[in-house]
Amino acid sequence: MKLSNSLIHSLHFDGAGDRWASIRAVSVAGVVALMFAVVTWRATTIALGGTHETSVASKTVQIAAKRADIVDRNDELLATSLTIDSLAAAPQEIWDAREVADGLATVFPDLNVERLVARLQDPDRKFVWIRRKVSPRQRQAVYDLGLEGLRFEKEVQRIYTGGSLAGHLIGYTNVDSKGISGLELAHQERLAAGAAPLKLTIDTGVQFALEDELNFAAEAFNIKGGSGIVLDVKTGAVRAVASWPTFDPNRAGDAVDDQRLNRAINGVFELGSVFKPLTVAAALDAGVLRPTEKFNVARNLQFGSITIKDRHPISSVATVTDILAHSSNVGTVKISQLLDLRQQKEFLDSLGLLSRPQIVFPGAAAPILPPEWNELSGATISYGHGLAVSPLALAAAFTAIANDGEMVRPRFIEPEPEDEIDLTRVISAPTARVIAEMMRTTVVEGTGTRADVYGYEIAGKTGTAEKPGPDGYDYDRNICSFVSFFPASRPEYVVLIVLDEPEAREGEGKTAAMNAAPLTGRLIARIAPMLGVDPVLEKRRSTSQKASGVRTVSDERAL
Repeated sequence: MKLSNSLIHSLHFDGAGDRWASIRAVSVAGVVALMFAVVTWRATTIALGGTHETSVASKTVQIAAKRADIVDRNDELLATSLTIDSLAAAPQEIWDAREVADGLATVFPDLNVERLVARLQDPDRKFVWIRRKVSPRQRQAVYDLGLEGLRFEKEVQRIYTGGSLAGHLIGYTNVDSKGISGLELAHQERLAAGAAPLKLTIDTGVQFALEDELNFAAEAFNIKGGSGIVLDVKTGAVRAVASWPTFDPNRAGDAVDDQRLNRAINGVFELGSVFKPLTVAAALDAGVLRPTEKFNVARNLQFGSITIKDRHPISSVATVTDILAHSSNVGTVKISQLLDLRQQKEFLDSLGLLSRPQIVFPGAAAPILPPEWNELSGATISYGHGLAVSPLALAAAFTAIANDGEMVRPRFIEPEPEDEIDLTRVISAPTARVIAEMMRTTVVEGTGTRADVYGYEIAGKTGTAEKPGPDGYDYDRNICSFVSFFPASRPEYVVLIVLDEPEAREGEGKTAAMNAAPLTGRLIARIAPMLGVDPVLEKRRSTSQKASGVRTVSDERAL
């Protein structure tokens, strides 16, 4: 009986063990089956293009709003935004980071595989950028790899339709479509809102002509740099502004600092004799000079150890017009000495030449003033040495000469109907007209004759300034400029050309009369019809006059 009970007890115990063993076996088999199902499911979904959670195709997110377009005054498109794909990854969805990185390297050969593997294996990362702004071909190639954990994000790519055209003015954005230079930065909030296009004052035809002429100067005179401005004297609208060398904002990262420098707005230079008309205007307006006065310019002037002389001396006695037309340093200094230093300084300040330009543009350069405004600096500033200003500031100052004494503030954005033109009277109208006549004479029979264009009455002034260096001014390194407006009898536009270190062509000198002046004439001949400026009927020179190089003044009758 005991034996029987023991056997029964033994049989009961062994049966329970079998049941628990069966349960464990079923559980293990279930887990294995579940894991196999998951693996099969994931492999199938990857092969078919993925699920909503892991598909490269389905993960498309708009992460930036469409930036507003930029157009010129005639609604010609200058900058726009296109939606484009960027490749990213979700590290937590990737099983084999090495496999993913190696696969992507076949599409992007420059990819740093080891760095990407480390980023994909980082447990703290939920999102990793792999390549911003990929092409459609690259996108398809990534699809074809069939890798897990990848996604395409929709981004906005800024496109500059004219390439380098007006690149310095427009500026560019970073990879996140945020403005970081030029008008893209100045109007970041307005553009980012994605509203109506931002309409600029520039005319693409005029802009192209200006840039083309600067490119010509680069080849003809081997310039180190250059800039140019075309400015409406009535409204302040900048119809063109350019800097050389240029750069393409579509590939701003490829440009060096010298290419990105906006010399017209963000650079300052001692511009030389283009200041002389301003010196004469200051003296006339102060009542200390009469237009008919004459000066003895035969002798050099001495300021301590500094000698001021004329590069090309004129006759011993010169009128005010002669002093401007033939660019006498000695005569200009003598005129400036009729003013006291306070009058000179206040006059230049009223023209905006002693402070940063009041314009909406990032990095607009402030002038470099002399350490001390004394007798010597006052003398040299009278003919454009010792005070460095931006080309835009100088062009704006000459709107006062061209606009009967009223200076207009430059603007880059087309005004709304309710906007008012910002005009400030800085010179009397009679003084402005006298200076305009003298500048016309400079082109007719003085240093600016190579700038003259029949029918457009160009008035102007040359400037050849020696560049300062560690050992003083360098005679062989010049800034050559020509400031002008046209037509002289009814001015509509100021045009300024500045060339940095132009070289002489064979048989010619390297002064502004030989480079900046003829370049300006070429430019005005091209742009005047684009700007709708009607030519005026001018008396043609006789054969003897042509031979002697003398030009006659227009009779100012419009055709």
